[in-house]
Amino acid sequence: MEEYLLSAYNKFESNKYKNITIVLGNESCDLDSVVSSIVYATYLNWKNTSDNNIQEELFIPILDVDREDLPLKTEVAFCLNKHGISQDKLIFRNDINFQELVNLKKVRIVLVDHHILSEKFCFLVQYVQEIFDHRPLDNTKWSYKEDVVHQIEVIGSCATLIGQKIKDSHENDFFIIYPQCAKLLHNVIILDTVNFSKEVNKGTPLDEQIVLYLENVLNPVDSEKERKTILDDLLRARSDVSHLTPSQLLRKDLKIINDVLVPSFPILVKDFLQKSNALESVKEALMFKKCTIALLLGMDLREGLRRDGLVLSLEEKKGEEFTKFLQNWTNPALELVLDPEINKLYFKQNNLSASRKQYVPAVCEFVKKKCYINK
Repeated sequence: MEEYLLSAYNKFESNKYKNITIVLGNESCDLDSVVSSIVYATYLNWKNTSDNNIQEELFIPILDVDREDLPLKTEVAFCLNKHGISQDKLIFRNDINFQELVNLKKVRIVLVDHHILSEKFCFLVQYVQEIFDHRPLDNTKWSYKEDVVHQIEVIGSCATLIGQKIKDSHENDFFIIYPQCAKLLHNVIILDTVNFSKEVNKGTPLDEQIVLYLENVLNPVDSEKERKTILDDLLRARSDVSHLTPSQLLRKDLKIINDVLVPSFPILVKDFLQKSNALESVKEALMFKKCTIALLLGMDLREGLRRDGLVLSLEEKKGEEFTKFLQNWTNPALELVLDPEINKLYFKQNNLSASRKQYVPAVCEFVKKKCYINK
C-alpha cells in the first residue's frame, strides 16, 4: 500500500498523467472519510493496473483539510501511523489547484462520506461520477448527472459501503494483496459503531456483516479482544486533545452549513468551556468563517456515553430562536435539556443516539426558514 501511495504522490508531483480520478473525502476529514478515500483510491488503482493506458491514469485520494491541520485529527494521525502510512505522501486540499486541474486534465471525482459538495468545490459537480455516503439523502442540493453511480444508505460507517463495494465485486484478492486496507476499514467501522454498542445504537446489520467479512479475511486470534483493543486505542487517541487550544479544537472536526458553524468535540462542551478563551475563540471563528451561529456538540465515552451542546450567536435573538427550534425538532427528537447555570444556551442531550448527522437536517431546515422569512 505504501508503494502505491508513494507512486501516486510522485506521479501527481511529476504531472505525468492525462486522466485523474480523485477520491474526495468530506471537509470534517474524520477517520471514516480519510480511510474510505485512501482505501477506495487504492482499490481503483489496483483494479485498473491491467489497463493498457494505466501510465496515463492517476488514482489518488485527496484529504479535504489543509496539510498543517492533520495533526489536529488525533485519531486519524494515530491510525495512519499505526498502519505505516506516511502523511508526507498523502495529498491535501491545499496541495492542489482544483480549478487549474479541471482545465488541464480529464478529471473524474468520487465522493466518499458525503454527497453534497462544499461551497468551495461546487464547480466540481459536473465531474462527479460516483458517490458513497451513509447520511440521509438530501435531494434539495442534488445536481449531479443522471448517470452518476451512488450508494447512499443510512448505516454506521461509510467504510462499510467501501468494504461492501469491494466484497460484491468478487475481487477478494485485493484484501489479500492489501491487508492494510482490510485492517483500516475494520478499525473505522469498530470506531464509528463504538463496537456495536447498544447504547450508541449506530451499528446496523450491514455494518456487522462487513466487519465479519473483514475478520474472515484478517483471521484475528480473538476477534472480540481485538475489537475492544481497537476501540480503546482509537477512543484514547481521539480524546487526546489536552494539548490543543480552543481554536484548534474548533477546527478538529468542523462542518459548516450555510452560516452555521458546527464543530464536534471528543470531549463534553462544558469541559471545552473551561479552556482559556474558549468563548472568545468561538466568536473569532464565527467572524473568520463569516457565520452567525455556532452549534457546539460534545461527547464523552469515559463513564458511559454522555452528550451535550451549546448554541452561540453573534445575534442573541437568532441564537435563542435556533435553540428553541432544536428543542422542538422531532425527526428525531434530540431531547435537549437546557442548563443555564453553565451557559444560557447550553444543553444536555438525552437522545444519546443523535450525533451531528441527526442535527444536520434540523440546521438546514432552520436556515431555509430564516432565508424565506428574510426575503
